[in-house]
Amino acid sequence: MTEKAELAHCEDGSDGIVKALPDGVRREAGLLLDTEGLDGDLSLKVAADGHTVLLPQPTEDPSDPLNWSWTRKHLVLFTVAWAALCTDFTAAAGTTIIFNQAAQWNKTPNRINDANAMCVLFNGLGGLLWVPLSSIWGRAPVLFWTTVVGLAVNLGSAVADSYGTYFAMRVLSGLFLTSGQTMTIALLKDMFFFHERARKIGLWALLYIASPYLGPCLANFVIHETHHWPDIYWMCSGVVGLQLVLVVAFVDETWYNRDVSGSHQPLRGSDLSSRMARITGIWQIRNKSYFPDTAPVCKRFFTTIMKPAFALICFAYFLCFAWAIGINISTNLLFFKPKEFGGYGLTTKTIGFLYFANIVGVFLGEMFGHYFNDYMAHRYIKKHKGVFQSEVRLWTVYISIGLMVPSLILLGQCLEKTLPLVGVIFGLGIFAFGVMTMSVSVTAYGLDSYPNVPAETSCWLQFARTAGGFSVGYFQEPWMNRVGADVSFGTQAAIVAFSAVPIVLAHIYGASLRQKYGPVN
Repeated sequence: MTEKAELAHCEDGSDGIVKALPDGVRREAGLLLDTEGLDGDLSLKVAADGHTVLLPQPTEDPSDPLNWSWTRKHLVLFTVAWAALCTDFTAAAGTTIIFNQAAQWNKTPNRINDANAMCVLFNGLGGLLWVPLSSIWGRAPVLFWTTVVGLAVNLGSAVADSYGTYFAMRVLSGLFLTSGQTMTIALLKDMFFFHERARKIGLWALLYIASPYLGPCLANFVIHETHHWPDIYWMCSGVVGLQLVLVVAFVDETWYNRDVSGSHQPLRGSDLSSRMARITGIWQIRNKSYFPDTAPVCKRFFTTIMKPAFALICFAYFLCFAWAIGINISTNLLFFKPKEFGGYGLTTKTIGFLYFANIVGVFLGEMFGHYFNDYMAHRYIKKHKGVFQSEVRLWTVYISIGLMVPSLILLGQCLEKTLPLVGVIFGLGIFAFGVMTMSVSVTAYGLDSYPNVPAETSCWLQFARTAGGFSVGYFQEPWMNRVGADVSFGTQAAIVAFSAVPIVLAHIYGASLRQKYGPVN
C-alpha cells in the first residue's frame, strides 16, 4: 500500500518517466529513506506509515512489479527461494552416497567425492553465464529453461550406469541449477522497495543457506533405509520437479525498464498464454529492444567486482564460507571413521540427525537477523535525519565472525579428542548461525550499495563462496589426518578471524570508496 502523491520529481511530467531514484533522495554515499530529512517541497510517494520514502518510486502502471499484490510478490519470492534451495540441496545430497558408489564403481570415496566438489565449483561458475543472460533475455526464461535442464540432468544422475556419466550429470546440475541462487536478488530488487529488501533477503537466505544441510539430512535417512544410491537422485528430481511446477504456476517477467515511459512499455497480457510467452522467452525476443544490449551488460558485470568496497566484502565472504562448504562436502568422511581408528563411527541415520544442528542454527540465524538488521537500519536512519548508508549492514557481520571462530575451534577439539557428540552439535549449529547472519548482511550490503546491479552482486558473492569451498573438500580430510583436527580447524578459525580485516576496512572506508569510484551504471 502506498499513499498517492504527485510525482513532482518527474521531468516536467511530459515524458511520463518516473525517476526510480529522484535527485532529492541522494545524500553523498547514502539515500534518504525518511521524509524527516526531505528538502523543500519535493513530493514523493511514501509507504503506508506516512514517512518511509518508497525507493524506487513506483509508476502508475499495474504491470510494474512494484505494484503487484503482496500475495503475487511473495509467491514469486517463495519460488525463487525454492530455486536457490534446489542448487545446494542437489549438490550436497550426493555427499551421502560416496561409499555406496565407491563399492559399485571400484573407486575410492575421495575419488567419488570429486564429482560433488566439481558440482559446487560449477555452482559458482554458472552464475557468470546466467546473470548476464538474465539481463539480456529476461529473468523468467533463464529461470525456466535452466530448471528444465536441471531436472533432466538430475534424472540422468539417477540412471547413470558409470562414474563418467554420473560425473558429467553432476557438473551440469551445478552449472544450470545455480541460476536460482544468482538471479534471485535481481527478482527481489525488481519487486520490493529498498526498505523491504533486507527482510526479503533473509527469507530467501533461510532456504538458500539451509539447503546444503537439508539435502544430506534427508539423503542420509533415505540411503539408510534403501541402501540404493539412485534413490537419492529420484528424491532430488522430485525437488527440482516441484520447482518447475512453481515456476510455471507463479513466475512472471520481473524486469521493468524504468527508462521507458508508461505509454511505450510493451504490453504484458494477463492471460495464461501471454504469461507463458514471458516465461519461455518468446515475449522477450519479440521485444528485444526493451532489454539492454550484450556489450554494456557484460561490461557492467565485470565492472561490479572492480568496485573496491564490494571487492572487500567478497574477499571476506570467500574466507568464511569456504569452510562451511568444505565441512559439508566432507561430513560423511569425517564422521564415518570407525571408533577403533579414532573416529565417531556414526551410521548414515545418525549423521542425518546430526544435520538438524545446522538447520536449527540457520533458522535461529534468520529469526535473529530478521529483526536485528532492521533495528540497526532504523536506528541509523533516526540518528542521521532520515539518511541511510549501506555500511550499517556490516555490524551484523562482527557478530557472525565472533560466533564462527569459537565454533570452528570447538569442532576441531571434538574431532581430535572424540569428545561427546553434543560438542559437535553445538559447533555445527553455532557455525551455521554465523554463516546465515553473515550471508544476509553481505548480500544486503551489495544490493544497497549497488542497486543497479542486483544479480551481478549476488553472482560475485556466490562465486566467492564456492571458489574457496569446492577445493576444501579435496584437502579437508588429508589435512586433518596430517596435522590433527585441532590444528586444522584452529587454522580455519584464524582465517575466519582475519576476515574481519576487510570488513573493518569496508565499514570505515566503504562510503568514501563508493563515492570515489562511483556507482555501476
